[in-house]
Amino acid sequence: MPNITKMNPTEFRELLHTLVNEELFKSRERLTALLAKDSPQEALGAEFFHFHGDYIDFAYWLEDYEEDPLKGLRPDTPLAKKLKRQREYILANRKTTLKERNFRRMGLYLNSDPMPEKKIIELSPDEYRTLLRSLVAEEIFPVRERLVVLLEQNPTDQALDMAFRELYVAYELLEVAFEDYHYDPDEGLEFRPEVIERIDQSIAEIEAGTAETISLEEVAKEFGVKLKCAR
Repeated sequence: MPNITKMNPTEFRELLHTLVNEELFKSRERLTALLAKDSPQEALGAEFFHFHGDYIDFAYWLEDYEEDPLKGLRPDTPLAKKLKRQREYILANRKTTLKERNFRRMGLYLNSDPMPEKKIIELSPDEYRTLLRSLVAEEIFPVRERLVVLLEQNPTDQALDMAFRELYVAYELLEVAFEDYHYDPDEGLEFRPEVIERIDQSIAEIEAGTAETISLEEVAKEFGVKLKCAR
């Protein structure tokens, strides 16, 4: 993916159009509607599965953006003051590094990662609904709506730059909201018999030496992880 900070104006506008049309925002609307109807836990859980996955998909567009979103802003403008307050909150409450967050999105935790203490699957029904209501009310959603309107008005490059900064900080706020919670979409699910059969077959092929495998060194190289020798 191209470096966001090096995109030309056309590429940057295309990125913004992509971001505001990501599935996350459609899933949020569905989840909001279910909460408004006081839908059963099963329905909420099924939609939250998509909401969480769509959040991760959205994050992939922005995960390597390391530019300070406040850099170059006039500090005396209302938007700059608002973003400064939000960034201070983010930096004060964030517990993970960019690398740790990237691994979390793959369902993995680095040894350095402070494991989240709360498991979503263990929340009480009331706690679960409270969490979902707080997530669908996150800042990123009204910010996205304003950006949709702005994109329809043939805005200047400067206006889009400001809008992206606001969207990015709002995205970071959503990240922080998720950070204290562990969520495994497969946790608590039972394997279907055919899945268990395929797993058993794969294990048998590995033990027989007939399976195509990838070495640990190759995996480490792919993800840029240095292996340490344990003695």
